Amino acid sequence: MASFDALPDELITQILHYTSPEETLLQISPVSKRFARVAQTPLLWRYYCDTTFKYWQADHAFHAKRRNKRLQIDWRSLCTLRLIRNRRISRLLDGIVATRLERLQRIEEICQYGYDAKDYLLSQCNVDDDAPDVLARRYYACTVLDSIHRSLAIAEWAKYQKHAARHVGRNARPSDKINCGMRLERALGAFDMFVLHDNDGDLDEISAILDQLASRFRRETPDVDDMTIREKSMALSRWLHASNLTAAQGDEGVAKYLRTCLIGRALQDHQHPSMPIIAAAIFSSIAERLNVEAYCCLLPTQVYIVVLSPQGVSLDGRPLPEDEEQQQKMFIDAYGSDGEVSVDALRVFLNRLGAHSGHDNLLRPTSTDLIVMRTAQNIRSSFTSFRTLERPVADLVPLIELRHGDWARNLQPALYSMIWASIMMVPVRPDNEDMRWDWQQDVRDLLQYFYEYFPEDSWLVEKYVCPMYDTFAAPGRRQNNGELPSGRVRDQIREIRRVDSSEKAPWKRSTLENPGKVKYRIGQVFKHKRYDYHGIIIGWTVNGAGFDDHSSRIESRVAQPFYRCMVGTDGSDHHVIAEENMEVLDLKGGVQGLPREIRDLVPMAGKFFKRWDSEIGIFVSNLREMFPED
Repeated sequence: MASFDALPDELITQILHYTSPEETLLQISPVSKRFARVAQTPLLWRYYCDTTFKYWQADHAFHAKRRNKRLQIDWRSLCTLRLIRNRRISRLLDGIVATRLERLQRIEEICQYGYDAKDYLLSQCNVDDDAPDVLARRYYACTVLDSIHRSLAIAEWAKYQKHAARHVGRNARPSDKINCGMRLERALGAFDMFVLHDNDGDLDEISAILDQLASRFRRETPDVDDMTIREKSMALSRWLHASNLTAAQGDEGVAKYLRTCLIGRALQDHQHPSMPIIAAAIFSSIAERLNVEAYCCLLPTQVYIVVLSPQGVSLDGRPLPEDEEQQQKMFIDAYGSDGEVSVDALRVFLNRLGAHSGHDNLLRPTSTDLIVMRTAQNIRSSFTSFRTLERPVADLVPLIELRHGDWARNLQPALYSMIWASIMMVPVRPDNEDMRWDWQQDVRDLLQYFYEYFPEDSWLVEKYVCPMYDTFAAPGRRQNNGELPSGRVRDQIREIRRVDSSEKAPWKRSTLENPGKVKYRIGQVFKHKRYDYHGIIIGWTVNGAGFDDHSSRIESRVAQPFYRCMVGTDGSDHHVIAEENMEVLDLKGGVQGLPREIRDLVPMAGKFFKRWDSEIGIFVSNLREMFPED
């Protein structure tokens, strides 16, 4: 009988494909010199890199290395580096889940790894239901991943700042002025990144979907390369309408939903709902891949697509006389029809709006920064509708829910994305006082929002906002001691970090004069007696002390215990409710037996709880440092 040693190296290498890279490194390589030699095979480690990790930080240039087969790549070192980073990220995440001390510091350290952390974080976002700290682990893994996603989105918008600084006072190509240093699909995809969580559809995946659509259009339109620009544009318009990729479907009110403002959601949803501005962006992004120069054209109440001919050639492929404008343009309705819209019809439309002159200035491509800002305002509209419409919460949830319906995780990040876009889409013009003033107002909103909801983004504020703050503040506004205008922002960040690393005195029932006075415990689910909504208890006090930071949400104070709660009305955790207004529920059994409002809060509950205990009907506290006896 042949021994294992008789097997050729190629077969052993193939067997190693079925082991993990950790096993190959730590258990198989030490077995013998031959195994150590076979385990060094570059193709084996390239296979491990391909199959073990899906996401790579950009500075690895991983996909370029994969395509260039002539390069000598040390695949083993590259894979080993990722494994070492995963071990470090694992330890940091364990610490984040276990203790609130230095939690933000650990989050920031993981974020510095960028996309090298994403594979491991995704595995923790989807950890098994029977994990002892399942809710906390999923929540904090997603929190770290969200901050990484936001960093990529903001970096995309930051390209506008570089473009504006580079082209101030210079003559740039018309296309450069329109694109503003960004690619439209990625500038709009940045909004998706704020609500991506553990879903597919990041910036590269959005571009990949558009690549696939362009390839599909070419397959289904075999003579496309023989068409004129006009013919190609009209064929694409008809194809997009036939493929249901150009409009919100069904109820007209769906156009106001958050998901219709996001290009990634529109591309991935099988019904492809989108606002007109997103439909126009999809058209222009696919047209670019077909060598057609097409842009969005934003009018006061409508969105069109403007298609430009090549220089010196008409839309129908004929040379243009030298005495005429050297680029023709045509307009397509991005939303309502698949036909060409005449310039005369657009002029009539503008006249009806009261714009009786300056039509040529309006009927031109809209720059990418303005498209981003219009999208930000559409997101604000969805948020405002959710907040102000007088309807039951269950009826309003579709306004902001995405594919998985966990609306509580989408509400604040969506508005946060709008604020960041407003800050990043402002060019550097220090001499413009009005722009300085507006920008600093937006920064105040951002600082308040990040301080309250996203303290893990301190590193992003420090990286992007502080340098811009020093630029936008007038030179005369520096402090007498020469301190930069961003000094106050940096002081706020230092205070956040100080609190993060400081211990707090715990709240103990045994130290109260009457330990039995606080009737309810952390993790119990209750119903509000007066307003009928549900919530989860996340903290308590005997007199409202310690809750003064949100005193406006504290119910009338009398001599009774008060409870800080997560509530199902808006998913926030800043509500303080008097004990007399609470009815604690007996809810034994699985999560599916919880009220709908509480089920929606479960993804957010990991901020405070380890898991749901179905036997005793309570969320298991992860706040023992603050409330050790609950």
